[in-house]
Amino acid sequence: MLKDRGFQIGLAVFVLVAGPLVYLLLPKSSGYPSIGGGSYDLSNFVYTLALLAFTGLWTLVTLLLGMSRNALLAKRAAAWAAVGAVTFVVSLIAFGRHLN
Repeated sequence: MLKDRGFQIGLAVFVLVAGPLVYLLLPKSSGYPSIGGGSYDLSNFVYTLALLAFTGLWTLVTLLLGMSRNALLAKRAAAWAAVGAVTFVVSLIAFGRHLN
């Protein structure tokens, strides 16, 4: 599967979108600029919501692609859906507290 160029491109797209969102959710110093201003910070909420929305939509779309009659596309899509689902669950466990 890793020798498949199409699979690698799809995986790279996933990493290029999800990677920065995960990076933004990692703990940072208090001097970091925030979204929301004032005495509250919405950045963790916004980035967590964006990450969960992206990984959830990625998983749903790739599951739909997996129903293709093309065997190679179905195989790629199943692997992409697995990556998206695992990322969604791990993100929900790790960053779900930001949604409160």
